[in-house]
Amino acid sequence: MRAINFDDHVANELARASYDRQCRIFRWSTALLGLLTALGLVPPLLLDRGNLLLWPAAALTLLSAGILAGYEWRHRRQQGLRNTLRAGLRGQQSAVEILSLLGDDYYLINNLKLPGRADDVDHIIVGPNGVFALETKNHRGRIFYEDGQWFQSKTSRGGRPQPKETIRDPTRQLKRNVDYLRACISETDPALSRRVRLWIEGAVAFTHPAVSLDLPSTVQDTLPFPALRARDLPPYIVAHVPRRSLSKVEVREVVSMFGHLRPPKWNG
Repeated sequence: MRAINFDDHVANELARASYDRQCRIFRWSTALLGLLTALGLVPPLLLDRGNLLLWPAAALTLLSAGILAGYEWRHRRQQGLRNTLRAGLRGQQSAVEILSLLGDDYYLINNLKLPGRADDVDHIIVGPNGVFALETKNHRGRIFYEDGQWFQSKTSRGGRPQPKETIRDPTRQLKRNVDYLRACISETDPALSRRVRLWIEGAVAFTHPAVSLDLPSTVQDTLPFPALRARDLPPYIVAHVPRRSLSKVEVREVVSMFGHLRPPKWNG
């Protein structure tokens, strides 16, 4: 399998939420200015006279310390978001490792940004038997569907059962992105889309090793796309029978098209 990596939206969000660079800069600047302020105290103490640089250095030290405190506060506030983003990154990386089992006839596009929107598609697979859009989730515990709602039920680290929590329907989220992606394809290269009768299959992959899917066939049949364990992705993709197979040249043309997608005109 051949992998193509675009700009990772999740990794960028994690970098922005960490404030590591800002905190590091202001830690060093506060320490340096504090040292200069301390050194500025030496001449007055030894010579019993004022130092003109003392007060500006002290003011800059306080300013830098105040900015640092603000970034540290933001860093603590974003801990939950960072944990969620890290889990998402682990899930995406796990999916890439599993998808590497596909043969050299397949291309894997990671983090496909949807033009004109803030969303992206975690993974796109292009191969002789079609195009597949994949959404990865790194939830652990039991995932089930009840009364039209998705739920997650898990245990604490101490082994105690936790109350079930609602989660957003990942298959509907993927469908919205796939519908928009189809519009982008029609805008970017309608002739290629018509010629190869391009259609996009989809699947939601749960990547956490401690996840269980309680989604009987009666539920799966109502979903716009199947929900699978990540380890089931390669056989699901390989077993798909397309309406029309793609030649090697057409596979490369489709992959190339994803590199310069345009938003549909109706997007504004």
